[in-house]
Amino acid sequence: MNEFVSRTDKSKFIIHFLENNYVSVNDSQIEYSIKKLSSTNYVVSIKNKSFLCSIIENKNSFFEINVNGSLIKIDTHTLIADKAQELIKEKDKSNSAGMIVKAPMPGMILKIKKKDGETVERGETVMILEAMKMENEIRAPIGGTIHFNSIKEGISVEKNVKLFEIK
Repeated sequence: MNEFVSRTDKSKFIIHFLENNYVSVNDSQIEYSIKKLSSTNYVVSIKNKSFLCSIIENKNSFFEINVNGSLIKIDTHTLIADKAQELIKEKDKSNSAGMIVKAPMPGMILKIKKKDGETVERGETVMILEAMKMENEIRAPIGGTIHFNSIKEGISVEKNVKLFEIK
């Protein structure tokens, strides 16, 4: 496991440690060396330049490092952990951006229990869809404000037709 992603406030670096004191940073190969001076102090040499680095804080994957007098804050994860974090952020964004609810099967809108613009809680019944002589509750998958387009009681809908949106 020699692949990492490091992020500062402004930049993202994809790092692969290679053999023979080489590292790939964002697909550029760089020769490096590290000399440990103490448990928190190191001399890092990159491209024939040396940097005195002092680790000020090391909490899980977050580091504060003093490099030649400049403070750098770095968040570092394995490549897999970084991808997992990005997927979680995307899921959170999609939930906060809204969600479209489509008809799970063809049927008739028997009853709409909420009004357009009303607030709905996650799991709350929004409407009843009658299909094959059975009443199916269509529930809100997330909380938010509900918006109907042209859906009204008594109309027939096909599978995957947009029923409502929650924002």
